[in-house]
Amino acid sequence: MDHKIMERSMRLHASKEELEDALLHDIKRVISEDILKLGKAKILLSGGSTPSGLYRKLSAIQLDWSKVIVGLVDERFVENSSDYSNEKLVKTCFLINEAKNATFIPMIFSTDNEALNLLITDESYTIFNDASVIILGMGEDGHTASLFPNDSDSNKAMDSEQNIFFTNSPSNPTRRITCTPKLLLSSKNIFLMLTGENKKEVLFNSAKNNLPISHFIGSITAIYYSK
Repeated sequence: MDHKIMERSMRLHASKEELEDALLHDIKRVISEDILKLGKAKILLSGGSTPSGLYRKLSAIQLDWSKVIVGLVDERFVENSSDYSNEKLVKTCFLINEAKNATFIPMIFSTDNEALNLLITDESYTIFNDASVIILGMGEDGHTASLFPNDSDSNKAMDSEQNIFFTNSPSNPTRRITCTPKLLLSSKNIFLMLTGENKKEVLFNSAKNNLPISHFIGSITAIYYSK
């Protein structure tokens, strides 16, 4: 069943550049539709190196970015000046050019106080219920957002009624903060960006191996894939 869902959802592209252009077109469409219908659009972006080129292209698109609210799918629990920071990535690659007028809501408010940070972020990210679109990625271990296999906090986050949860990554920096499936699955569009044959194989076997990404397969709008 999951294989059939994935095959129907998968968009095959000859190159990463072609993938980015197709994804760019669809992101622009859903943002434009929500601005027209609702007067605003809400998007959640993933970090990592894979989407940085996409974000630069997206930043140059002419939209009424003042009506767009931007947040993060997940974040490393580090200062926003750190090279590990997803906030720094998004501000450097996306909140520039035309997109500089978008409103950004961070995930990190206090790295000195985890409980306070969780309280603030859980409340501030309520606005992303029913988001216009979220961009997900996937690691070769089948993690998505900061929901990791073999992590007890990630397992708790899967069933949590909170918007935000702290989890643990097997790689540094280990402490992470993430949107929960409860919040992510409320999105109107879930776009998964995937590159490399290894990741494709992991995705297709994710349900059998009970990997975090498998919890999203039935709700993914489209998978944008290139080798």
